[in-house]
Amino acid sequence: MQNVIIVGGGRVGIHLIDKLKKRSDYNITLIDYHKDILDIVKSKHDDVNIIKGDATKIEVLKKAGIENANIIVIATSIDEANLLIGINSQKYNLDKVITRTTNPEHIKMFKKLGLNEVVSPELVACSDIEKKIIPQNMSEIAMMGKGDFELVDFTVKSNKVIGKPIGKISPTKNFIIVMCHKGDEVLIAEDYIILEKGDIISVLVKTSAIKKTKKYFTKNSIIHL
Repeated sequence: MQNVIIVGGGRVGIHLIDKLKKRSDYNITLIDYHKDILDIVKSKHDDVNIIKGDATKIEVLKKAGIENANIIVIATSIDEANLLIGINSQKYNLDKVITRTTNPEHIKMFKKLGLNEVVSPELVACSDIEKKIIPQNMSEIAMMGKGDFELVDFTVKSNKVIGKPIGKISPTKNFIIVMCHKGDEVLIAEDYIILEKGDIISVLVKTSAIKKTKKYFTKNSIIHL
């Protein structure tokens, strides 16, 4: 039996509880400070342990049983809170500390602080729309782990791609653009989106082609993909 603590009873937290409760090998504790949310969860799953409180406080984590937990999933909608709870959780002998960020640009910062299991709803959404934007054979290889793919961010600098719509560039046999960051706006990659200098694109790329792909988007030399 795995002891799992979920922090945050919002859409992500409740969806996760619903999924895990379909299995019998998880003992779940939910931490949230909204009584109405806790009441809803308790009415659906009376065997979920409920802790009302602020999980940024060590005493609340201890009350939830973090000293004996296997996994903690920190899924509030506030990145600052998630970061603090994640750092505090690292003090305990957990198998996994999984932290949510609402901003994909924060993933690198979270990882620099030792939080290596970071998820973002925006990036997770990519898997939900993969059939729309990723050719099926490439999608299946990536999901099964047989194609040795990585999700990498590149800053658009090359004149070869600036001013072109994503649909004219992606996909190729080596990569597919899945997201485009324009300033503070994060967009699912659509064929009509025009790439501009300074855009940050998230690219699903073959590991063997990362260097070549980076040059394609960032250098002004002739490279064919």
